[in-house]
Amino acid sequence: MLRHIIFDCDGVLWHGTNEGYFLCYHRAALEAGIEMEFGLARERILQNWGQSARIEVEGMIPEFPDRIDEVTANYRRLVRSDLFLQTAAEVPGVHGCLAALARDHALSVITGMNGDNLPRLLGRFGMRDYFRHAISTADTEDPDKQKPTGYHLRRLLQFEGLDPQDVLCVGDATSDILMARSQSAPIVIVLTGHLTEAEARDHGIADILPSVAELPAWVQRRR
Repeated sequence: MLRHIIFDCDGVLWHGTNEGYFLCYHRAALEAGIEMEFGLARERILQNWGQSARIEVEGMIPEFPDRIDEVTANYRRLVRSDLFLQTAAEVPGVHGCLAALARDHALSVITGMNGDNLPRLLGRFGMRDYFRHAISTADTEDPDKQKPTGYHLRRLLQFEGLDPQDVLCVGDATSDILMARSQSAPIVIVLTGHLTEAEARDHGIADILPSVAELPAWVQRRR
């Protein structure tokens, strides 16, 4: 029985912020005097998506190991600024989705967004009261506690006394798939973020929706 639905944020509840992260990483490198094309920075960041900021920076500038600390510090400042925050826009229909689902299910967030921006954007979009837990996976450098490992999902299951089949994960990226599969939890992928339908199917995902607005109807059919 489905009891708890766990959402990613970027590319699921709101969009635009995925590109905002890339803008901040690229600007952080430029401010450190590292000239690189935006497209290359984006491509390299995606190879470590869902890991800590430092790991993502290491992957972005492998030619400059001595600049990793500086670029990471620049990024952490920029991602808390309007350069990032102004990129966020609600996915159409998200409030209706959350209100409908909250009538019969507990809702939570597990996201790679940092712990400062998460409450800011949930508050800006009037979403905070929908969620029992709003968990950031970004505020640790421990590789065993990054989002794809499923550490935070496992903790939530334990805290709530849930079995994996009691929950549904909703995401847009490979890191969401890895998180769900680490705990044998089902997942729905929405197409408002990173993955295309073809890419999601290449990962073996059967349940794919155009956006989170379609989720209440999908849950009803699943019953």
